[in-house]
Amino acid sequence: MGAKTLWRHVAISLIAAGPAGGFLFGVLNAGDPDPNPVGRVAYALLMAAVTPLHAGFPPNGEAGPGQSFNIWPHIAISFLLFLGGFLYRDRKLSRQRGVRAEQKWRSNS
Repeated sequence: MGAKTLWRHVAISLIAAGPAGGFLFGVLNAGDPDPNPVGRVAYALLMAAVTPLHAGFPPNGEAGPGQSFNIWPHIAISFLLFLGGFLYRDRKLSRQRGVRAEQKWRSNS
């Protein structure tokens, strides 16, 4: 894998980590204590859109002081998962290409 491919994987992972981290936060910390799956998914989709717009600190639901959240740990975990997935896929594909090239070389010999 070349440096250009690695930087491309890092850039795509950084771009995708914001909404994915917001979605992860929304699923884990839903606003209401009711374990309603539809409500949790709707809240998670809302947080996926709002989190990148507010730089990882979503707004409070009420006016005035309240508990503020820091979603950067969720974003970091999402970044590492995306980057690990891309690197695993790239490594697996390069091994398959190497096996195919070796089989082609042996069949031509």
